[in-house]
Amino acid sequence: MPDWSYRTFIRPTLMRCAPESARKVCIGVLSFIGKNRMGRTAIDFLGHMRADSRLSKSVGGHMFPGPIGIGSLLDPHAKALAVFSGFGCGFLVVGPVGAESVAPIDWGVDLRSGKVSHRGRKPTVGIAEVAARLLEPGRAAVPVFVELEIVTSESIKLLRPLVAGFIVKPEHVPLFNEHRGGFRGLLLIDADPRTTELPSCHDADGLWLAGVCEEPERIKAARNSVGEKIIVCGPADSPRDANKFLENGANLVFVDAGLATSGPGLVKRTNEALLSRHPKPETPALSLDAARQSWFWGLMLGLALLGGGILATILASSRVILPYDETLCGIPRGSFASINPRLLPFMAHDRMTLAGSMLSLGILYVAIAWNGIRLGLHWAKSALVVSSGIGFFSFFLFLGYGYFDPFHAFITSILVQFVFFTMLTRLGKPHPPAIADWEETAEWRRGQWGQLLFIGLGVGLVVAGLVISYVGCTTVFVGTDLEFLRIAAVKALVGTDRLIPLIAHDRASLGGMLLSNGVMIWLAAQWGMRAGTRWLWLALASAGNVAFATAIGVHIVVGYTSWMHLAPAFAGWFVWLLALGLTKGWLCRKPDVSHEAVLP
Repeated sequence: MPDWSYRTFIRPTLMRCAPESARKVCIGVLSFIGKNRMGRTAIDFLGHMRADSRLSKSVGGHMFPGPIGIGSLLDPHAKALAVFSGFGCGFLVVGPVGAESVAPIDWGVDLRSGKVSHRGRKPTVGIAEVAARLLEPGRAAVPVFVELEIVTSESIKLLRPLVAGFIVKPEHVPLFNEHRGGFRGLLLIDADPRTTELPSCHDADGLWLAGVCEEPERIKAARNSVGEKIIVCGPADSPRDANKFLENGANLVFVDAGLATSGPGLVKRTNEALLSRHPKPETPALSLDAARQSWFWGLMLGLALLGGGILATILASSRVILPYDETLCGIPRGSFASINPRLLPFMAHDRMTLAGSMLSLGILYVAIAWNGIRLGLHWAKSALVVSSGIGFFSFFLFLGYGYFDPFHAFITSILVQFVFFTMLTRLGKPHPPAIADWEETAEWRRGQWGQLLFIGLGVGLVVAGLVISYVGCTTVFVGTDLEFLRIAAVKALVGTDRLIPLIAHDRASLGGMLLSNGVMIWLAAQWGMRAGTRWLWLALASAGNVAFATAIGVHIVVGYTSWMHLAPAFAGWFVWLLALGLTKGWLCRKPDVSHEAVLP
C-alpha cells in the first residue's frame, strides 16, 4: 500500500467502512502478505522504504535502524509486524498485552480526522498470542517493544528473549525488576498523558511519553527531569512533528494513526525529511577516478543510446534500408517499391518509432546516471541495471524472427559491457534529499495521482513491448498494417523469404526498446519521485514528449493514420502530459529555507 495507491483509491474506499472494520481489512491484508517471503519482497519492491543507514542510532546500548517507529494503535495483536518492519521504521510496538486477548468494542481510528474513538474498550492481546506472533517466520526484522498491561514472572520470562524492551506503568516497575532475570533490554515507564507530574526513572531506562503531539514543552520538561536517560514519544502525525519531538529532547519517536490518515509512506517521508538536514558530501566530478564509479558507465550507456537514436533518426528519415539489410534479404533498395510502394514508408515508420524510443531511453539514462547514481541513490542504479538488462535480453528475440542483425549484435556487444561496468563499479557517496515533505500539502496530494499515472504508463509500455515483441516473433503484422500496405495476405508481400524476417526484426527490436523504456519509467516513478526532484520531472518531460512526438509524427508523415492504430499513442501522450501537470508542483518545488537548515 504505497502512498500513490493508498491516497488515490484505497483510502477513499476504506473511508466508506466503519473505523474498526477498515483497520481489520488493512491488517488482514498486510498479515496475509507478510506470511511468505514473496509478499515481503513485494512490499520492498513497491515501497523501497527501508531506513537509510545514516539514520541508524544507538539508544541505551541498543541499535535502532532509524529514529521513527510504529506504535501499537493499528496492529495491537502484532499480526502484520513482518510487513510493518519493511516500512522503514526503527522499531515496532505491540500491546497492550494482558493475560488473554480481549476484542475491542466501539473502538477504532477515524480515517478522516486521525482521531481514536474512546467510546468503547481498547483491544488487549494475550501474552501467549504475542509470543507466538514474535516466533513466526519472517517476524519483525527491527527491535520490538511490548506494552505490558500486567506484569508477571511468566510474562517476562516468555517475552524477554523476543523483544528489545518493555513499557510498563510506574506502579509495576518494582515487580518487573524483581522478575527481570537476565533481561538486558530497555525498561520504559509509561507516563500518564493526563497528568503533568512525571514518574521517577530511577529504576528504569527512560520514559514512554504518549499523547504529546501538541505538547513539546512536556518533552523538554521530561528531558530536564531524566537527564541522559531515554525518551520515546509520540504520536507524530507528520515529519514536522517528529522533528519537533527530536529537537526537544526525544531519542525515538513513534507514529500510529498517521499511517491510516496520511499514508503508509509516512515513516519513509519522515526519514527522508530528517535525512535532508544531514550535511551533503562532496559531489563527484569528471576525473580519472570516474571510470571506477557506476554513474560514469551509466552515463556512457545513456550517451551511446542518444547517439544511436540520432543515427537511427537520420537513417529512418533518409534511405531507411542499410546495405547489409539489402545483402541479407537479397533485395536491392530500389526493388522495394516494385514489391509494394508502401513498403519503405512502412519500414520507415517502424524504424523512426524505434529511434524515438532510443532517444527517450537515452535521455532517462543520462539523467538518472548523472543526478541519481552519481549522488549515491541506490534505486537509480537498480532501475538502470534492470531496465538495460531486459533490453539486452530482448536482442535474443532474433531466435524467434530468424534474422541475425550483425550491426545490432556488434553494438549490443559494446553496450552490454557498459551495463556490466555499471553493475560492478561502486555507487557514489549517498547524498541526502535536497528538499523534504515536512507537511502534507495539496501539491503532494496531486503528486500522488501523477505518480500513479506515471507508474501505470510504465506498466502499459511494458505490456505494449511484450505484445509488439510477440507479434514480431509470430504474425509480424496486425490488421491495420495490412490495411496500410493494401494487401490481403502477407504472402503477397513476399519477394523473398528473408523480407518478412527483416520486418519482424524491426518489430521485435521496437518491442524490446519499449520494454526497457517501460521498466525505466515504472521504477523511476515508483522509487524516485519525491519533493524537489526537478531533474526527474525534466527528464520525464523530455523523454516522453520526444518519444510520443516522434512516434505520432512519423505515422502522419507516411500516411499511416488509422485511428485504431494511433488511438493508444494519443491517449498515452495525453495521460503523460496530465501526469506531468499533476507532479510539477511537487517535484519542482523549491527549498523552504525555514525547514531546510543543515544539522551541524
